[in-house]
Amino acid sequence: MFNICTTVCRKQPKVHKLIKQVDVTNLTKHVLGFKSLQGQELYSRHSKSKKNKKSQNTPVKTLESLVEPVPYTSTHTQPHGIGEELGGTLAKEKILGILTQFYVRKEVRKFAEENGIESKFFHKSFQSFRKFCCDEENLPVELHLILSDIAAGAGHVDDLLPYFLQHTKKIFPHLECLEDLKKISDLRNPANWYQEARTIDRKIIYHAGPTNSGKTYHALQRLTAAKSGVYCGPLRLLAAEVYNKCNDK
Repeated sequence: MFNICTTVCRKQPKVHKLIKQVDVTNLTKHVLGFKSLQGQELYSRHSKSKKNKKSQNTPVKTLESLVEPVPYTSTHTQPHGIGEELGGTLAKEKILGILTQFYVRKEVRKFAEENGIESKFFHKSFQSFRKFCCDEENLPVELHLILSDIAAGAGHVDDLLPYFLQHTKKIFPHLECLEDLKKISDLRNPANWYQEARTIDRKIIYHAGPTNSGKTYHALQRLTAAKSGVYCGPLRLLAAEVYNKCNDK
């Protein structure tokens, strides 16, 4: 059918150009109506390729993409001007130069990764830390003195690491409890959960049988006769029915 159509259309350039623009799979779908196996296979391949492309383009969500930094607010209440009095005035250009050296050091990146600060967190945290150091009129005294020492050649940029880490944990509070979050979200070994409860000796009766053999009936009889118990219903209506019957008794 396609050979005949192509042969006829080649004699008419306008029609031939129009046919070239038509999606072959859609043409197969509508013209053949899925009557031929070849048409079904072509359309199936086309649909699968579209789904695969869509799944490949869907970004995978990570912790870095979900967590946003909290705006940093300074909490120190020291008197104004003590840092400048002890360490001298800091020029903004000097601070930017020191922080740039700090940012590019591999040792700083390694320290950040060891403390759970991944690349995206590190970049956002550095931006916030740089803004704080440059815009804060009254820096904490210790931080002011360290920056002054580094500017004078008496200190090293690595001396900023504790203050950077402290700043990062304030804008990313989850880092304070990162290990606890990892333990809570680790669902790989359910056999190790509730270790104290697993040390208790328990008696478990597994009642199996065909449909309408009285499994649920006998289980409910034992439940109503017991001092305490729990019924887990697979259906909401069944759970409501059992609830009403047990409470009526």
